Amino acid sequence: MTASAAIALYTGLNVLIILALIWQVIGHRRREKISLGDGGHPPLIRAIRAHANATEVAPIALIGLLAMAMANAPLWAIHVGGLSLTIGRALHAYGLSRSEGTSFGRMVGMVLSLTALLWIGMTCLFMAF
Repeated sequence: MTASAAIALYTGLNVLIILALIWQVIGHRRREKISLGDGGHPPLIRAIRAHANATEVAPIALIGLLAMAMANAPLWAIHVGGLSLTIGRALHAYGLSRSEGTSFGRMVGMVLSLTALLWIGMTCLFMAF
């Protein structure tokens, strides 16, 4: 696998995660007939936050993975960041979509996502110097 293919893999997977989260919001909006805002409906609030959180974290991480590839970072380093990000985003989305409080998915997903951001950021800096 090339670095470009790895970036395409993680971008594709994270786009699909975000698409699933969009569909989840749409489903709640249709069921509850809420076209704007959250209507105070807890499942819709969680769905909106899961989608928003993914769109806050994934794009910058994917840009970082692209920068790593452009700087000729080792393929294994790209996979460490990409796997951590993707598994983290999936777990976090699942956990937040199912429960308001602390959950395994939400907690582990956030740790993996933050680890991915730290890894990607540090690797980009290392590759720059």
